[in-house]
Amino acid sequence: MRLSQDIGRVLRTSRLFLGALFILVLPGIYLASGLYSVGPEQRGVLYRFGAIVDDKVLPGMHYRLPWPIERIERLQTTAVRSMELDLAEGAGDRLQGELTTADLSLVDVALVLQYTIEGPGDFLVTAAEPEALLRQLAQAEAIQYLAGERIDSLLTTGRNQLQSSLRHALQAQSRALGLGVNVTSVQIKRLGPAAPVKRAFDDVAAARAQKQKLIEVERGERSSSLARARGDSNQVLQRAQAYASERLEQARGDREHFMTTWKEYRRSPDIMAHRLYVEALEAIFSRARLVVASPSNPQSSPPEVPEPGVAPPGVGGFRPVYPPWTPWTPPRESAVPW
Repeated sequence: MRLSQDIGRVLRTSRLFLGALFILVLPGIYLASGLYSVGPEQRGVLYRFGAIVDDKVLPGMHYRLPWPIERIERLQTTAVRSMELDLAEGAGDRLQGELTTADLSLVDVALVLQYTIEGPGDFLVTAAEPEALLRQLAQAEAIQYLAGERIDSLLTTGRNQLQSSLRHALQAQSRALGLGVNVTSVQIKRLGPAAPVKRAFDDVAAARAQKQKLIEVERGERSSSLARARGDSNQVLQRAQAYASERLEQARGDREHFMTTWKEYRRSPDIMAHRLYVEALEAIFSRARLVVASPSNPQSSPPEVPEPGVAPPGVGGFRPVYPPWTPWTPPRESAVPW
């Protein structure tokens, strides 16, 4: 009983203090709830009565008016986000999963989009589902681009062009719609012929590769043959030039010899004529050979006379072969005694 009276007396004496404490502490707690922080890789979007006041609140400690006046929403803006776009899976039952190219071929395509958030406010308020809208834009741009390209170009040299064109087109569409995203890259995850025609396409590709291989082999053989032909032609040309130079020098020497002889002949005709005659006889007799044949011996060999233009026997290691010789028999009426 006494304890209850003590408690009541304490409450009556501290009522004023508790009332003042309640009035001062609760507003302080309410006002302190406006303190918030933004992470290093984040950006804050500040709302005031539901309208965006600042969509690029930098990392660090900040203050806002307590709820429900203002509120803050944080987004990862520096991190790169990825999105896989498989056109075969998103086609549904009523649409084909493969896309048609300009030459009416079917291709199976899967892409990977990478993007960052460059405008947090636009990303939050422009569309209810901005990533779904970005997926639809990527699908539409891929269909439009592939419809204007041939499959040979897409599978060989056009892969980089496909990625670059889709990235620029998506970026332009995103900025036109105000999605607040920055498309950093578009990568091809899968690009090839459709499954029903893949085997036939592989056969055609193998045939083209074999054709190109044969062309390269023949071009190499052609280059080798041309190189050999050029080498042979150079050798023939060099031999011909050397022979021409030799003949030219020989002709010049003969000319000089003739002119010298002619000058000497003009000065001393008799002496020079006798000298030329003696030199001619020496040249002739140096190659001549004496053969003695007796008419009384039919078995003796006849004189060997060289054919016109053929070197005489024993000259240059050449000896002509003559037909068997028949002895000459004089007429009966001849009075020549033997």
